[in-house]
Amino acid sequence: MDKKYNNWTIIDDKQYKKGTGLYIKCRCDCGIIKGVRIKNLKSGQSKSCGCVGKKKITERNTKHNQRFTKTWRAWQSMKTRCYNKNIKQYKNYGGRGIIVCDKWINDFMAFYKDVGEAPKDKSLDRIDNNGNYEPRNVKWSTGKQQSGNKQNNHKINGRCITEISKSLGGGHSLVAKRLKRGWSIERAITEKTNAKKQDTKHSTVKI
Repeated sequence: MDKKYNNWTIIDDKQYKKGTGLYIKCRCDCGIIKGVRIKNLKSGQSKSCGCVGKKKITERNTKHNQRFTKTWRAWQSMKTRCYNKNIKQYKNYGGRGIIVCDKWINDFMAFYKDVGEAPKDKSLDRIDNNGNYEPRNVKWSTGKQQSGNKQNNHKINGRCITEISKSLGGGHSLVAKRLKRGWSIERAITEKTNAKKQDTKHSTVKI
């Protein structure tokens, strides 16, 4: 066998079996030493220990002239809330199972292309507070708008308002909107919506 395959250099010619494959000890150009499956080595499926991919991601996330901008900080803060167990906010995000979608977790530019540049007086907000950070569930909101959106997480009789709203056939803010209009709590959380039904006369149906 050749000694060099992409970023891998074979440092021990002795092959060994692991599971159903044959492996050989190699050293990556970054210095990592590990056993690499010979089949993947020869085909090029394994080009490095993973450092090349990480390097490309790092370069992509630092050569966009956006580092330390408001949008970049929003991206970093979003991930911190979901994955850093040492911060106070974690219990309301990662602690509740909220995650960042695969498309954004390691790629700032993918995030930037989907959400655009952060407006001056707005911050990143989820449309459904029980949903994840993903393209169809985020928007830039003012502090007042975010405060109103968080009201959907309030509970009535031990149930989240968002959950009740969906069980009635409406959107996540159905109950909150009803209460804002002055509906009684009992009516707001029990009356099913017919907003999704098609009226044969195509008339507007109120909820």
